[in-house]
Amino acid sequence: MLAGEMPYVQGADLGICHLETPLAPADGPFSGYPEFSVPPQVLPALVATGYDACSTASNHTLDQGTAGVNRTLDDLDAAGLAHDGSYRTAQDAATPTILTTPHGKVGFISVAYGFNDGPPAQPWQVNVLDSDAILAKAHGARVAGADLVVVAVHAGTEYDTEPNTDQVTAAHTLLASPDIDLVYGHHAHVVQPLQKINGKWVIYGLGTNIAAQETPVEGTHRGLLVRVTFSQDSTGAWTTSDIAWVPSLQNPAPPHRWCSLTAGTTCGSPAADAEALADTTHAVNLYGANTDGAHPLNHP
Repeated sequence: MLAGEMPYVQGADLGICHLETPLAPADGPFSGYPEFSVPPQVLPALVATGYDACSTASNHTLDQGTAGVNRTLDDLDAAGLAHDGSYRTAQDAATPTILTTPHGKVGFISVAYGFNDGPPAQPWQVNVLDSDAILAKAHGARVAGADLVVVAVHAGTEYDTEPNTDQVTAAHTLLASPDIDLVYGHHAHVVQPLQKINGKWVIYGLGTNIAAQETPVEGTHRGLLVRVTFSQDSTGAWTTSDIAWVPSLQNPAPPHRWCSLTAGTTCGSPAADAEALADTTHAVNLYGANTDGAHPLNHP
């Protein structure tokens, strides 16, 4: 299912996934929309693919209540995957998530616009899209030793290629801070634009990586992997030196395999691949990402 991603993810210093739904016990019961509870067998696949961490804040985080939140985090810990977005204790919520790479430390913050099954049992249980709170967390990560801070924002209007006001406002506010280096998002289930703001980047929506999306909406089987390269200059300052994106098309039928549209293989059919690539390219570049240096990645 995820084998096509391995050459891209395994070569990165840090690979981050988004785990939108709570994990069920190993033997189930499993459920789909509207209250998800999904097989934890996905975790060894994520590790094998090369992922190091996952964001867990989404509108579905609380679908299985506190038990589902805690079970998901326990399973992520057991698999060796770092995480941010939801928490078991107030102390966990107050402790910055710092991901150590061979070249630096990355502060990681995951937030969501709201919850289908909410509110949370405790105000600290899941991060919400609150710019002041995010800025405080980002500063805390810097104080704790982070060289860079990345924020994952679960927000947007479902199936809309353009980001909504909440997304745009958050991106501009967060990227105005010297404490935050990258903002990226998910939730719309379709690819949304990349944009350079204040010399830094926002990826408004990654589309869909892997999901058995039942709603027959155009674009919900398309997605992006984005490789962001940060470089440090002689003064010690970090900047984004490259941003490259891999457009993908997921087979809508089992086994739902992920496939790169730029790797030289046929994902669906030549016609379907060409249409998906053209539409994804248009969405990515709606706000001028190509003129600011973002580019497709053909090979890892």
